[in-house]
Amino acid sequence: MLPLSDTTQTVENADTLSHAPSTPPPNKGKLLKGLSPFWHDRLVESGLVVSLALYYVVGNAHLGTGRLFQLNPLLSLPFLLIFAALCWYRLSFAVALVPLALPYYLLQKTVISHYSFSLAEIAFGTCLMVALLQIVLQREKWHYRLSWHELRDRLGSFAIPMLVFFLAAAFSVVIAYDHTFALRAFREEVFDPLVYLLLAVFCLRSRQDLARLLIALLTTGLVIALMGLAQYFLFRNQLVLEADGVRRVHAVYGSANSIGLLFDYVLPIGLALAVIGAQRGFGIFHSWWVRVLSVAVCLPLLLVLYLTQSRGAEVAIAVAAVFIAALSIRNRKVLLVAGVIFVIGLGVFLIAFHRSIAAFIFADHTSATGISTATVRIYLWESALRMIHDHLWFGV
Repeated sequence: MLPLSDTTQTVENADTLSHAPSTPPPNKGKLLKGLSPFWHDRLVESGLVVSLALYYVVGNAHLGTGRLFQLNPLLSLPFLLIFAALCWYRLSFAVALVPLALPYYLLQKTVISHYSFSLAEIAFGTCLMVALLQIVLQREKWHYRLSWHELRDRLGSFAIPMLVFFLAAAFSVVIAYDHTFALRAFREEVFDPLVYLLLAVFCLRSRQDLARLLIALLTTGLVIALMGLAQYFLFRNQLVLEADGVRRVHAVYGSANSIGLLFDYVLPIGLALAVIGAQRGFGIFHSWWVRVLSVAVCLPLLLVLYLTQSRGAEVAIAVAAVFIAALSIRNRKVLLVAGVIFVIGLGVFLIAFHRSIAAFIFADHTSATGISTATVRIYLWESALRMIHDHLWFGV
């Protein structure tokens, strides 16, 4: 976070950045010459989403017992080829839209034989193969080429911590008890996300690319929120009644807390867009309809977050909202006064309702044995500290 004394300079820098190019790097032109650039891009985006969705649905026995799901998986291959061709045509579009595939990792797609992958893995893998093939064939003419100096500047101070984390995780596979499980976890949890980050750094260059990525994230959250609302209002009786008598929505996940985890990433983006839409120097985000759409998306997400009863996610969103509100105040005096009032009000609230807050934390979401999830987390932390003490260098 920048010092308060740099606020004026930040606004001036933002004004300068607002003149940054909003178009992708030079390309080979448009497929359909008669369309305007706006509708041409929307057509390509729709083609990417629809082709991958059809590949995922057709012949995917994991989705159900319907006739469409029981077809030979090879019949869905043309849709994947269409997706790959569109990736080649607009790689930046495909990379920015990958978050749309993130939530469906429990319902995987059989690609060949007994090898199944999630929709996000398929989308990411296709983008990566297309990028590598373009690099091999185009070399110096690759549209998204960056020098080592430019790549280091884009990664900034995160480059070294990411490298250390990557090397430590890779080494852990060598000493793991189950190498097959560890290698798969390393690919899913460490390697793929870092490589996707590099793809994003290389391919996402313009404000339009950034907007496309943020819209994809918000759309992902909105789709899960709509599923949660449908599950709660239309199929409420099918929700599992937990030990504390609460029915928590979980959408496509195995746990309601997974929705909370997703919303912890998505909701702050929507809240921030609702705020920065009113600020200067944010290019295409400086529009009243951006604020309206952001608020419209955040409302169902907040409702479903409440229905998940995920307390940790609710606290995280509250903290994020305070942080965003503080950053949106440009006047230093107003920020200081508001900060003092907030701290005093929070202190009074904690003192007045400390018993209710303690009961909310330690008596909510109890198991059949009366142990709350907060207490279980404390036990987990204590166990982790003991494991670190006993196995400091190589872990367990």
